Amino acid sequence: KQWYQRRVAITAGELCQHYNILSVLCKGCVSCSSFYCFPDCLVPIEVSRTGKMDDIEAPFHSPFEGTINLQMSAKESISTEPPTHKGFLTIFQEESRLGAWNRRWCSVQDNKIYYWLYPEDEINQNKAPHGEIDLRNCKSEKVSVASRLECARPNTFVLVTQAASKPGDRCSIITETNNNVTQTKYLLSADSRQERKEWIDVLNQCLLIVTSWNTK
Repeated sequence: KQWYQRRVAITAGELCQHYNILSVLCKGCVSCSSFYCFPDCLVPIEVSRTGKMDDIEAPFHSPFEGTINLQMSAKESISTEPPTHKGFLTIFQEESRLGAWNRRWCSVQDNKIYYWLYPEDEINQNKAPHGEIDLRNCKSEKVSVASRLECARPNTFVLVTQAASKPGDRCSIITETNNNVTQTKYLLSADSRQERKEWIDVLNQCLLIVTSWNTK
């Protein structure tokens, strides 16, 4: 009793060791658990999508072997605040079957780029976004600077999305529709080279989360 009073904190290994000693000294007085401690196991992200875990490294006394079928769900989680960014971008859009550059106030939130006509429109909760670009549908894993062949406008980067076709989708200057899939090519121009770098860095952080966790 005094020994337990002096040592309140005791590890599982120490407790099991003392139980074994007591069971030898006092046979029949103390019973020991037949459970074995299974070590921690790292589960790859892919397991959340496939539901199978192969090549399990288990101790020789573990009943697990071969492949374990799992029913589990996973949600992306990062240790810091989700990437966000706000500022003006000039977006190449279709107008009357022609192309036009429109300056929009853009905000990155929840793996989407929302854009309004003016900054105050974002603050006004009754004002819906003028449009949005869903980064979860991005075809490429990284946002890149637009080449001179793609766009002669300076400080422009390109973003290509691909999603299931919706009623009314058609081929245009910025979209292609084929086999029930619509692909949209966005050209976005920043005001300076530094701002272009900031936008690309933030968008690539979002895409890293999206592609790693496959958050569709």
